[in-house]
Amino acid sequence: METPELLCHAVPDFCSLRKELDGDGDCYETPDAPCKVQQNQAGSEIVKWISPTRFVVFEDSRWKVETRDPAASLGQYGEKLERETDEPREVYYVQFKAKGECELLPGDKTRVVSTQPVKDQKTSE
Repeated sequence: METPELLCHAVPDFCSLRKELDGDGDCYETPDAPCKVQQNQAGSEIVKWISPTRFVVFEDSRWKVETRDPAASLGQYGEKLERETDEPREVYYVQFKAKGECELLPGDKTRVVSTQPVKDQKTSE
């Protein structure tokens, strides 16, 4: 069983932006054709089993988006990150974090039931 993807369930506007900027498929960057949306990091894991068929997934991914600030499309699920380099193009770095309740379906399939944003805990000194 593959861990279900929470991103498009939680923030469909961000997935629409990806399709609008780079098309339906994965973008493979070349020097002549840079990708406008790139996933720089991704991870997901099952963090808790609620029942034999229900579980909670945590998902964390980082994205680089050119030409358009994606913050609004990520809403509460996103956070703007500092620019990683001095790039000449207009580039935005964002992070997506979510927890989602999922269920097992027949045929080794899964379904996302609900999602919620995850924020880092800020500690005060």
